[in-house]
Amino acid sequence: MIPKDTVLCHCRIVLFASLMLCMSLFIMGCLDSGGGGKLGSGHDFGENNPDLVLAMGDSITAGGYSGGAPWPARFGGMVGKSVINDGIPGASSPVGAARANSLIVSQKPGFVIIFYGANDAITGVSADIFENSIRAMVEAAQNNQAIPVLATILQMDGGRAIYNGRVDRLNARIRDVASQLKVKVVDVSKAVRRDPALYLADGLHLSDEGELLVAMRFMDAFN
Repeated sequence: MIPKDTVLCHCRIVLFASLMLCMSLFIMGCLDSGGGGKLGSGHDFGENNPDLVLAMGDSITAGGYSGGAPWPARFGGMVGKSVINDGIPGASSPVGAARANSLIVSQKPGFVIIFYGANDAITGVSADIFENSIRAMVEAAQNNQAIPVLATILQMDGGRAIYNGRVDRLNARIRDVASQLKVKVVDVSKAVRRDPALYLADGLHLSDEGELLVAMRFMDAFN
């Protein structure tokens, strides 16, 4: 028969070990989330402005086609940050890759949102070129002490829905890059889906409601 004191001692050891494990997991979780979960918490921005966001993308980032404010402006107001809207209608990911480093160096943003892919899907840019371009933009941000944030490509509606197979393949590449380079992904494609109320008649650009929803998804990622 095991003495009662021995059993009690063993229980205390097990309890202490369990508590230590829980504390370790808690601390690791805080570190993984940047301390408290807020994007950029504890990050060394160097000379960059942590209250400045550079939003790089195409006409979906340029926005305003519904007559309302583009999602970057709405997002900036929600999180209390200034946002440079670098959305260029018709731009594909290689255009962004060619401009990223000089933009980041000159503007010194704390964060860089990378939201390309619609034109890549429409024009048939290869998945390899797309992935390399996305990777180049992420690395340009990281090499300059800015925090990159990737966004998935929105599904298209109406006649442009024929490109959604390419959208899916390119979105898989975005997630691969994010996993490999440890970058946050905002899954706006999953949030918006193909609800006609969120698009204009062209099936590509966002309605006022769509702009608001995308802005809210980015807000969630930053908070």
